Amino acid sequence: MSLTATLFSPLASRRHWRRRYEARFASLAPPPRGSLTGRFQGEFVGPLWLRLGAPVLLAVLGMPRWWGKEFTAQGEGVNLVRRGKQLRPAVPLVLREAPSRVDGQRGVQVEYPPQSAHWRLFVDELRWLNGRTVLAMSRVNLPLLRRVRLPFLLHQVPASP
Repeated sequence: MSLTATLFSPLASRRHWRRRYEARFASLAPPPRGSLTGRFQGEFVGPLWLRLGAPVLLAVLGMPRWWGKEFTAQGEGVNLVRRGKQLRPAVPLVLREAPSRVDGQRGVQVEYPPQSAHWRLFVDELRWLNGRTVLAMSRVNLPLLRRVRLPFLLHQVPASP
């Protein structure tokens, strides 16, 4: 059974899946910004339409074969995409501390610099789920979409020797 199935199952109703992820997110303590360092492999979670649609949306927006994110201790980072057998940097990002749109707690958010075209509209809020996995809630900063939060997981990958 996957980590996702273990933590979020059973989802009582298909229409309440988002509330369950938001409640789980709100139950987690906001992490210190410096605790999010290293390479994290992404996993799309939620209903089937989201798990299948998220990679397509990322590809359409210019990040095909998105693999995950990498963060430095200085609060900078990059999205990683798979190119053949290698991971390549794609879209730069910055970690900022700000109040959460999910529960109002001060926490860590992934934001994109102004030169990142349409990516600057996206914000990912992060919370440690366990010692090596982060639950992220993504949103788009557009008037009709600000309340929609889409979950995904980031699994920390051990550093290479």
